[in-house]
Amino acid sequence: MKNIRMDNKGQLSLEYVLSSMIVILIISLISVPILLTAMDYSNDIIDSINSKSELSKISDAIDFCYASGKGSKRIVFVDFNRDVDIRFYNDGKKGVASINLNLSDNSKEITSSYDYNALNENIHLSKGFNKIAVKWDEDSNVIEVKRLI
Repeated sequence: MKNIRMDNKGQLSLEYVLSSMIVILIISLISVPILLTAMDYSNDIIDSINSKSELSKISDAIDFCYASGKGSKRIVFVDFNRDVDIRFYNDGKKGVASINLNLSDNSKEITSSYDYNALNENIHLSKGFNKIAVKWDEDSNVIEVKRLI
């Protein structure tokens, strides 16, 4: 009859567990930073697309008032993921609305153009829903863009 020693099986099991834990640790140390970077870039893309869409709503309202003439008014509801400052200026041919977004790795300017070129002002919008009034009064020569409270 052979003598079988039981302590060798326990050592083999312990080595298997330790080597499995080391492999899991290495995989997690490599994959977690990659996943976090991918999530940051995804959030940047979502913020950029949302900002462009909301800025286009305001530009469309300016174009509507410009096309409709004096006495026209349009109310726009916009929803931004962060506080933004919108700058309206003239680029020589058309009017431009722009937002500077601070993204995870750099800063990006989001722009939207409109036909009216005499608008030169800045407005600050807070995170969340904002009510914007775009109007061209009968007795005024300029279109106004204001945040309503």
